[in-house]
Amino acid sequence: MRHLTSRAARAGALAVAASLLLAACGDDGGGGGSDGDSPRVAVVLKTLTSPYWLQVKGGAEQAGEDNGADVTLAGATQETAVQEQIDKVRAAITQQVDALVVAPTQAEQLQPVLEEARSADIPVLLVDTNIEGWDGAETFIGTDNRSAGEQAGEFITEQTTEGSALLIRGVPGNPSTDDRIDGAKEVLEEAGIDIAAELSANSDRAEGRSVTADALQANPDISIIFAANDDMALGAIEAVKAAGLDPADMTIVGVDGTSDAVDSIQNGELTASIAQNAYDMGVTSVEEALKVIDGETIEERIDTGVTLVTSDNAEEYAQQLADQEG
Repeated sequence: MRHLTSRAARAGALAVAASLLLAACGDDGGGGGSDGDSPRVAVVLKTLTSPYWLQVKGGAEQAGEDNGADVTLAGATQETAVQEQIDKVRAAITQQVDALVVAPTQAEQLQPVLEEARSADIPVLLVDTNIEGWDGAETFIGTDNRSAGEQAGEFITEQTTEGSALLIRGVPGNPSTDDRIDGAKEVLEEAGIDIAAELSANSDRAEGRSVTADALQANPDISIIFAANDDMALGAIEAVKAAGLDPADMTIVGVDGTSDAVDSIQNGELTASIAQNAYDMGVTSVEEALKVIDGETIEERIDTGVTLVTSDNAEEYAQQLADQEG
């Protein structure tokens, strides 16, 4: 409720300023007064350069359009550019938005600037990545990443219980991608599958290709690859093919359910993807932010769920993505 009071105060100040301006200059008929009444939600994602984050972006934009909200989107040039994201969050604070939705790249480094938002009476909602132990957020909206990793591990063990596995982490210290790998690793080890290598590729396709090439050279018996996102999994497939191997002879699983990943599944290369329902995540984050702006109480944690995408349902899921993209 403290944010609602702050918003009202800002609105009052804007009204006074507008009255003074009109008294001094007269009304020239320009400008759209209704825009000033629209709730303003700033959504700062990790980046806007990958298919997954573009899905989240699309959902957030759709929710803004459906609810008459002014939604602005921002993100760093890449997920490792933490300071860029901090700067974009601080810019939103300076603009005195009504609510802030953030997918933090690095929890410890983002927390101080998010505290600045709270001090400015701007409610913070976390999407995709939670900051464990921080009670400053109104809610966390996203996937149970540990569970998603466990589901990936269970799917892999349903395909095979033999062979060696390569696990590809995202940006070091990213709790979302770490939780996925940790969840899958526990299941795989319990099934007796050897973990031949565990490497980081910074959630990047080119780096996914590079670390997989190195791993295959050092461990030619690798037949299972689990990457913490689809971009890295697709990079791994490029390395597999470059090594003269057939991806169809391996079990390769990613996370996110991007359109590129679904295409790869339909082409018989990627075995599966644990889809995060990214579009729904974007929609929900803005809808919940608008509830907070209106003074409503929302749940502390909202699980947007996952969908296992395989060759059995890839065509149906591809159509779902196409419908979301309009």
